[in-house]
Amino acid sequence: MEIVLLRSRRGMKYLYDGLSLQNGRSSNMDSLLLAEREIDRKNSLLAVVCDGVGSMQDGAFAASLAVKSMNDWFNSLSDLERIGLRMRDEALKLNSRIMEQAKEQSLDTAATFTALLFVENRYCLVHIGDTRAYSIDSNGTATQLTVDDISEDGKLTGCVGRFGNPMFFCSEGEVDGKMFLICSDGLYKRMDFAPVLADSSIMNRKDMKRTIQRMADHAIERGERDNISLALLIPKTEG
Repeated sequence: MEIVLLRSRRGMKYLYDGLSLQNGRSSNMDSLLLAEREIDRKNSLLAVVCDGVGSMQDGAFAASLAVKSMNDWFNSLSDLERIGLRMRDEALKLNSRIMEQAKEQSLDTAATFTALLFVENRYCLVHIGDTRAYSIDSNGTATQLTVDDISEDGKLTGCVGRFGNPMFFCSEGEVDGKMFLICSDGLYKRMDFAPVLADSSIMNRKDMKRTIQRMADHAIERGERDNISLALLIPKTEG
């Protein structure tokens, strides 16, 4: 398991937090990244969740390396020109990096991958697998932004670290006052978002931590035993 949470020392325009739980599994194969910084005088936040493919012996390796690679990439940025395309290109590079290192170390590894980059009032999304990103409106209604790479018989059809030319799902959009969620499938498989989010008023980080814990507890109470990773993110665009 790899959890990286890097907050800027400066006052930024994002409210966010996350957690990653081993839950009922023998290990935690998820990795989560939340990092913020100023790039070219613009407030930026990167959120990434990866879930090591459980059917592969070393799935956690791919998830951890993907998160570390994205963190290094984010910290190396000096400008935001064509940033959505560049994030997709970096995802392709980390896919090759995972495959190369897995071959060198004789590892059986792969991971799902969902990355959200916020730049002031816009976001870029790059995704493959069955981890998810959602937008959540002021009424607590969650809208899935990603497309699950799952076959009709329930098998994973897309990931990083297994195929030479993975087909990433990419999109961009406006924040428009919404809250955002990224999560592994351990959260949403048994999650009923409506009752949890409808009762949640998030005004500060303490409220956010409480809501995140409630969401994880809700899935566990419904019988979920898989690893659970999630992060909530609220871009603050005023003033």
